[in-house]
Amino acid sequence: MLMRMSSLVLFCLISGTVLAPASHDARRGSGPVNGRHLEICPQHRYYFRDGDRHVVLVGVSDRALFNIWKNDKGFSWRKYLDDLAAHHLNYVRQDVFSWGAIRGALEYPAQLSNPARLFARTGPGKAIDGKPKFDLTKFDQSYFDRRLKPFLREAAKRGIYVELTLFEGFRARSDFKESLYTEANNINRLGLRPGQVTSDAALGNRRLMAVQHAYVDKVLAETAQFGNVIYEIANESGGRRWVAHLIDYIHNHPTHPSRLVSAGEQTSSFDPRTGDNDIVVKHRGGGGWYATDADVRNHHVALLQFRVGKPVSHNEYFLYANASTDDVNFPRKIMWADFTAGGHSNFFDFTFWRGTGRTLNDGQPSRSPPFEILRGGQYLLDFLADNKVKFWTMAPHDELATVEGKSKPYVFTLARPGEEYICYVLGNGTVKITLQLTGGPFTARWYDPKRGRFLGPPHRVQSKGRHLFQSPTFKQDIVLYLRR
Repeated sequence: MLMRMSSLVLFCLISGTVLAPASHDARRGSGPVNGRHLEICPQHRYYFRDGDRHVVLVGVSDRALFNIWKNDKGFSWRKYLDDLAAHHLNYVRQDVFSWGAIRGALEYPAQLSNPARLFARTGPGKAIDGKPKFDLTKFDQSYFDRRLKPFLREAAKRGIYVELTLFEGFRARSDFKESLYTEANNINRLGLRPGQVTSDAALGNRRLMAVQHAYVDKVLAETAQFGNVIYEIANESGGRRWVAHLIDYIHNHPTHPSRLVSAGEQTSSFDPRTGDNDIVVKHRGGGGWYATDADVRNHHVALLQFRVGKPVSHNEYFLYANASTDDVNFPRKIMWADFTAGGHSNFFDFTFWRGTGRTLNDGQPSRSPPFEILRGGQYLLDFLADNKVKFWTMAPHDELATVEGKSKPYVFTLARPGEEYICYVLGNGTVKITLQLTGGPFTARWYDPKRGRFLGPPHRVQSKGRHLFQSPTFKQDIVLYLRR
């Protein structure tokens, strides 16, 4: 059977229904409110459920959001949420606050004209930014009342789930000088050196653990009313025993016992596949750089290795940073590659889109990410919602499809064999996909993920077995969707 299309995404689907903050309900503004909360679906452990809605998470985030907040150059946290909601996105990952970069407001005044911290600046003495030192045993309640809770509340109204990152490790000596932990910036005499903040050695530092426990207690108490929160222990740091301790601490906490705790991407011996964390998250890891279609394939394959009965989120990838590409189409490709690996996806750190986007400090104001990135996630979630795709019943089946073409294309397949198939293709020109089908008959269509529309009329596939589908001419990516 031959079919034609245009674009760089091949997506094989065949049956389904989407109920998520990307569903029709979510577009009308229904979110995780009125006592409902995000939980792992008991029957389909790789996906979430909120009430009667199944959820796949796709989003765009800036870790510095609570520090940027609303600056004097036109950036607004409300507009940030409005932009996400307008594009039907449902997932952000945010640092609860910045433990470091104390001099950031001095170095990046165009971006950080309205900084805030959740610990009180009591002194005595001055920190390295010339303001009073912090007391890490006292909180600034206004941070919770004016930033954290309003953000969670407004995100919930828009059907957006928030992954809150609690800790940073400060492994580098230069970063540690800019942190709240160093004695130059606080009055608490914690006696710390770089690398100790989230290490297993931290468990033996009573003063430090008292600060960290009290901080977690406070965050849980202030966020207990919200059902749209995932707690991430630490970003790319943490000793094996320290991470495990805090996972248990949150799970067993009387204020807010939570089943949704992520260990965070780990550079230590903690293994999120075997630990008590509920969600596995991945960054670059074995996937390599973020630059080419081969990198997209590598990340897709790497994500598959983390499917051990828990939801898997690729919650940090970007442009420009760390030798990444400057192609705004790249995040869309990663979103589809993550989805067809049975995972969740979050484009992270659009701080690199401040001003020109090529540096954090170009003197230009912060701004929302390019619409190409927002639309990339929107058209994926719209595709699922509009076609009522039952993604939560599907699983990666890359073995069912092969692809041929002049541009060395790649194909990733998510399927419920006999019912629904989604094949996402990276490439250029035209390709031929050979797909192994069971059951039938099926309706097959080509979908353009760049424009969010089907290409041409549906095509009838009558029988099971191996079928050949030829795409129309396309650039970058295309999707083939089959449904019983």
